[in-house]
Amino acid sequence: MRKIVFLSALLFSAAAFAQEPLTLEEAIQRALANSPTLSVEKIKNEAASIEVEESRLQHIPEIYLSGEMRQNLVIPATPVPAHVFDPSVEEGEMIYLKFNTKYNSSAGVNLRFDLFNPDKINQVSEKKQQQRIQEYDTEITEEDLKERVALAYAECVIAEEQQKMLRGDTTYYAELLRNARQLHLKEKISLSEKNDTHRTYNESVAAYLEAAKITGDRKAELLYLMGMDVTDANVASLSLAEDIPALLGTLEMKTLPAYGPISPEVMRQQEVVNLASLRLKSASWKYAPTLTLNGYYGTNYYNNELSLFHRNFWRGYSYIGLSLRVPVTQSFSTSKEVSRMRLQQLMERENLRDIRNSREKERLSELSLLQVRQESYRLNRKNWELSRQNAVAVQLQFAKGYIHQSDLLNEKMKMQQNRQRFLQSAYDLFSSLISLRNE
Repeated sequence: MRKIVFLSALLFSAAAFAQEPLTLEEAIQRALANSPTLSVEKIKNEAASIEVEESRLQHIPEIYLSGEMRQNLVIPATPVPAHVFDPSVEEGEMIYLKFNTKYNSSAGVNLRFDLFNPDKINQVSEKKQQQRIQEYDTEITEEDLKERVALAYAECVIAEEQQKMLRGDTTYYAELLRNARQLHLKEKISLSEKNDTHRTYNESVAAYLEAAKITGDRKAELLYLMGMDVTDANVASLSLAEDIPALLGTLEMKTLPAYGPISPEVMRQQEVVNLASLRLKSASWKYAPTLTLNGYYGTNYYNNELSLFHRNFWRGYSYIGLSLRVPVTQSFSTSKEVSRMRLQQLMERENLRDIRNSREKERLSELSLLQVRQESYRLNRKNWELSRQNAVAVQLQFAKGYIHQSDLLNEKMKMQQNRQRFLQSAYDLFSSLISLRNE
């Protein structure tokens, strides 16, 4: 008797915890606001935007300051004809002249600007294309998160409903066991019938404890997806506002029509194809020469003594010019790169075609499966209602002594089986509606 009272108290202990009931839409909004995975994708979006700005800055003139100070340990000497400096010297005689000083330095402003550089011609466009791909990655992650949160919410609803029903079963079997013990003492039922009742009660307790664990696990998963702290207190206090009929109505109302907009996966792959085409064009431009504007404005210091602040030893120096770089042997590797980029483009186009066909196949399959599961849910719900009516009728027959306790237990088992089929069909229907909602 004490055991039954203790277990009954354990079954209803969960009612002590309460918090503001959480709707499916609120759970999704919390997940979108707090999910670490989605936050990482948003940070990647910001990084991609910065990369676009960096690539734009590569096209402005490069201006920088330069300076150096050098001590020449060995000053190079060059032989020159002596008669150039002294006509009286024979023509074949050579003298050695040093063409530097012991110390020399330079300081000035440098300019470098690529008037045409094939490596940079599509750089900004490629970065923009990669940014769009990252934006679709974020959108796909967001849609996937919504689907996972909705499915986890549905699992919590199913688990809580199952736990509540098993709690009722356990309470019912506890009362039935109490009556069976009294009837056995009065020798109105056999020992085997009493033991069967006790076994059924034990099985119901074990099933309830397993259901309680599953409910806790599903709530922990929902908290995790929402980016909330997964603690025993939060799991125990998590309360859902929607039951099976309410959640079914919410999902049916928000499920997309049969022909919705193009999926983010298809649009992302289209951007990948565009990026491959852009990279093919960029590789083809590498056959072209590079034209660069170079300039320098500054001054140089020459003296055998280190006296940098003596103005007489500084001499102005500046230039401006164009440099042309024409690839020759690089053209061989460029041709291979162009061939590789062309194959990459073809591969991405085939991937796009495959994704489109796959998504359409999945959509048609989900639509047909949805119809099957809707009908299955309707029939299983009807069967469960009928089995509950039968259970009430059989209970009355047992109370009047028309049937044995074993018949009552058999009818109860049939009702539990129909109930389990109903819960499974509800979960299957939720899964189809959630999947179509995110198509």
